[in-house]
Amino acid sequence: MPFKAGSEFSKGKAMALDQVHTTQMQLGRVVSSRQITAFSPPGIAIEAARYPFLMAGVLASTEPSEYLSIFDHPESWIGLDREAIMSMRRQLYRFFVPIDARAMEPKSFVEVLQTIALSVSPIAIEIESANLPPRNLSALGGQLPAGTSVEINSLEIVSNPEISRVAKRITELDISAAEAAWKLFDYDYSLDQVSRLMSVGLLGRLDSRRFVPTRGAYKAVIDGFVSRCLIELSDKPISSTFKIGRAEVLGDNFTVFAQPGEPRVDYFKIERTQQGFYRDVSLEGVKNVTMDSKTSVFADHARYSAYKSMEKEKEGLHVSIFHYTRNNRNNILGPWLVRAGVNSALESDQVFLDTKENAITVLDSLLSPDISVWTKEESILDDFSGVYKTVENSSPRRL
Repeated sequence: MPFKAGSEFSKGKAMALDQVHTTQMQLGRVVSSRQITAFSPPGIAIEAARYPFLMAGVLASTEPSEYLSIFDHPESWIGLDREAIMSMRRQLYRFFVPIDARAMEPKSFVEVLQTIALSVSPIAIEIESANLPPRNLSALGGQLPAGTSVEINSLEIVSNPEISRVAKRITELDISAAEAAWKLFDYDYSLDQVSRLMSVGLLGRLDSRRFVPTRGAYKAVIDGFVSRCLIELSDKPISSTFKIGRAEVLGDNFTVFAQPGEPRVDYFKIERTQQGFYRDVSLEGVKNVTMDSKTSVFADHARYSAYKSMEKEKEGLHVSIFHYTRNNRNNILGPWLVRAGVNSALESDQVFLDTKENAITVLDSLLSPDISVWTKEESILDDFSGVYKTVENSSPRRL
């Protein structure tokens, strides 16, 4: 039976959230309307407007594809080239409707979007809108790019959604968003999947739930995850070894240097430009009046990957992440590239060393560009703050 806005949630099969699809659109004025069938991976995109109003959208393609489920499932993108990823994202319209985030109205649209967010498989939807504009790829600062946005008048699910019983049960609990997110991570749900549930008001205390912009949902989920990891690691041993891992993703180089110390993750970035090297850094726990929003978002996602690894290994480390990009065209891919690069470096064949002196020597031979470019002749183990523009990380160090 088709699922229509305002009806009860359809009951789905027992399976884990697996793959998600996302779309984007540009605002357009609806004139003459018509019914359009589209297909979502599933995917959700919530953007800020004028609070409490948000632009709540479903990401969907008007062309069915056997690969649709990976269009918004970044974990499946390793090995794909940049053009393939951009092509997938360009196909995703963002069909949106204004939502009152505080009142959670109109209720019919809210329920449909929440059902889509809970689905574990692609969904067919029917929307009412004007003729579709040409597909263009738009950058969404701090998120993945997506296609053109289109305002709609109605939204209906016309296939049988498969709802994860695990996610459904957890989202029905009257617990904090951070605790619910941690439970979902325990079931191997991805950061993208958990953030999607958060953005449509399915996590948190029942009496305080509301829609939030997707970018803000990522921030809240990452901060909660890091705080919980710090608690979990507080009684775990500190690693006694030095580790260095390297990876290249879409031409960007990532070098992860882990040394004995209290759990901490610092993110360093160098971007090659026509004017030379542009440096930025986000030191965990360090505050500075200068705030580069892009670096702050990238650092959050780098920290997520590093803390996830520490929690898995059950040991504390001071992790320094060096991100070198030669191609600023990758910026449109948002923080996903950083997350993927750090994951790849952590999963690479790492070099293990027993002394600080040996570790610095090896790091110097592996780091690109040369270590002097990163440090300006200062010790990377002593002081970075005088070299880079420092960006505050708002994640709490201890609870």
